[in-house]
Amino acid sequence: MTGSIFLLKDDKELLEMKETPYDSENLLQQLLQDYPALLTGDQINPEQPRKWLFITREMAVPDTEGGKGRWALDHLFLDQDGIPTLVEVKRSTDTRTRREVVAQMLDYAANSVQWSIDDIIRSFTCTCEEAEKDPGEILGKFLFDNENPDEYWEKVQANLRGGNIRLLFVADTIPPELKRIIEFLNEQMNPAEVLGVEVKQYTGLQDKNKTLVSRVVGQTMKAIDTKKIRSGVPRLWDRESFLEQLRERTGQVDTRVVEKIFEWCDNNQFSLKFGKGVNQATVRIGLDIPDKGFCPIVALEGYGGLAFFFGVLGKDFSSFNEQDHLKQLLHQLNTECGFKFNPDKIDSYSYSPISTLSDERRVSAFLSRLEWLRTVIEEEQQKE
Repeated sequence: MTGSIFLLKDDKELLEMKETPYDSENLLQQLLQDYPALLTGDQINPEQPRKWLFITREMAVPDTEGGKGRWALDHLFLDQDGIPTLVEVKRSTDTRTRREVVAQMLDYAANSVQWSIDDIIRSFTCTCEEAEKDPGEILGKFLFDNENPDEYWEKVQANLRGGNIRLLFVADTIPPELKRIIEFLNEQMNPAEVLGVEVKQYTGLQDKNKTLVSRVVGQTMKAIDTKKIRSGVPRLWDRESFLEQLRERTGQVDTRVVEKIFEWCDNNQFSLKFGKGVNQATVRIGLDIPDKGFCPIVALEGYGGLAFFFGVLGKDFSSFNEQDHLKQLLHQLNTECGFKFNPDKIDSYSYSPISTLSDERRVSAFLSRLEWLRTVIEEEQQKE
């Protein structure tokens, strides 16, 4: 059933505009790319309206770590809190709107953890370059220069690893059957958020005027109460709150490992920089270098993840400019500490569970590697 909206022109003329189906699915996809505001961030979160950073169309989704894309997601966006927002678009005339699109989206959601931050940054960079825009400038405007880009990308990766994602089903009309599925999934999934967005098109009968009207569906009071923490204000985490979240998420074993790492850092000239986030605690461990500032080496996540910044070492210190030196370090960490860091990620971050260090011998070996790194970096600084 189609409807109408009415525009009252300045000359008091009333213009009727009829709801009109899109000529193609690609047209609706292009509109979302060109005008992300159609995703109605103010309806998704009225207290803190969502802003959108467009990453790419047809984002490849692998089904194994490091694998090639098995599927292609219609759109990938990020919001200002670094929450990956997966968008799948279907016209209401597509008979697959309900069953197949739900199955597709759940495949994408389940395998989004296979994305590395490199995949996302690379896709964003390609999108900007194709539009002849500077990626750094676009990201800077999006963040209002209030946040370090590296910290933002770390937040994105942490959200992926913690399942803190948003799934958006977009169509000109969300049928009742799909609406019920969306509401059910949104109530049951946490921290993931599942919503539908209707983007209706209205065209004038006598001219080429066009109006687009967006509406979010799937927000039930039960889902809002379940995910209320997502609407909170970003906080600055500290040692106590980080350990509290880690204890709740992973248990005492990981917490004792991190307590030992923190204590060792206090006594060995390593600094702890706690991150900001609504519900994800993070801390970066690194060195304060004269004339360079803070250089992160390791990041820990309250959800139980550990990241090693090989890329930072290679970029900031000549001792690690050559990949062979970084690969040797990676090999030592894997052999001595039990990590399974990927040599193909040597230019960026490599991840592992904190639980890898649950063995006392492995913790000692890890701290010995950090001490060795500090010595190498200090010697390099003295030569400059």
